[in-house]
Amino acid sequence: MKKATHIGDFKKYPFLMVFLVLIAFCAYFYVARNNMDETLLKEMIADRRVAIDTICDTINRFVEADNDWATYDYVTILSGVVAELDAARGVYAELFDTDMHNLSKRWQAFVEDAAFEAEDYPALLQTMRENERGEVTIWFDKPDTPSHDIHIYYRWVPTNKALEGRLLIVLGVSKYAINHNISSWITYGAAALIAVTAVLMLGAVMLLCRLGYIYQQRGGADKWRRKIFS
Repeated sequence: MKKATHIGDFKKYPFLMVFLVLIAFCAYFYVARNNMDETLLKEMIADRRVAIDTICDTINRFVEADNDWATYDYVTILSGVVAELDAARGVYAELFDTDMHNLSKRWQAFVEDAAFEAEDYPALLQTMRENERGEVTIWFDKPDTPSHDIHIYYRWVPTNKALEGRLLIVLGVSKYAINHNISSWITYGAAALIAVTAVLMLGAVMLLCRLGYIYQQRGGADKWRRKIFS
């Protein structure tokens, strides 16, 4: 009798097991998707940082070779390049002079109706004044705007501190810079797999419950229909 009781207890939990498995699937795909977005964002930040370093290193070589920092119009060149970077979605780029005045055209906001302004963050300006280069993460929070992090990288150019009128390049990248079209098919595919799995598992459980009911109605193994052929 104990054995029958254990079997009966076990039959009470299959739907709970299906529910827990589906929850585990959803949690796994959610974590995997977020991890993929974080990886893409880190790669984009590193890529933009390399771009800024390449620009600054190139300017340094020109200045050292020609000694023309005070005579050549580097502001026009850098302001144009920085403006192009700022035009990308989810990317903030700005060129400043030593007095922290803007020298480049602003194009793109991080999200609609909300633009990042370095002047709104005095601590950031002070940090950039005191250091040659560095990375800072700013919490961007404005009314009617989704709050998010902005990963800032800045660098002064030329490197030679003895030169007057040096320029500051500031670059910021947010999560909105990620092209979600790349990973959208993964999300839809995961949702489809979870839905199909849910249907199959529920169907299997219902079938097992039905077979168990028939087995119970026949009184167990002793009342299964006898073989016709010996």
